[in-house]
Amino acid sequence: MDPATSAFARTLASKCRCHALATDSAAELLSSNPISEDARAESSLLSCELAAGHDSDHLALLATAHGGDQWWWLRWDGQPSKVTEVIQIDPCDAELTQGRYADECFLPHGHPGPHDFELPQRD
Repeated sequence: MDPATSAFARTLASKCRCHALATDSAAELLSSNPISEDARAESSLLSCELAAGHDSDHLALLATAHGGDQWWWLRWDGQPSKVTEVIQIDPCDAELTQGRYADECFLPHGHPGPHDFELPQRD
């Protein structure tokens, strides 16, 4: 692939979301990793929230707790060894101001790649 095509492919990938799926459900992970009595699963199907083509582990929002003030993420490597980790990470503090309103980034603080508001929303 020539450098111009490669650069175009990276730009296109950075505007799409990763499609990696976790092999465990949110319910399974919450029952085996008690994180908080009031933890609420955000979705039953866990898919990576980062931009396609990222060079890091996959991350999916597993649950929120304490009235949404505490965010718990599943991090996995995507390899057959299936290394997973449930970790608490605060949300990114980036905002995109648009007139009177602002879009917030709903990815974890320190995430690689573009912010959530720069990526297409999931269906």
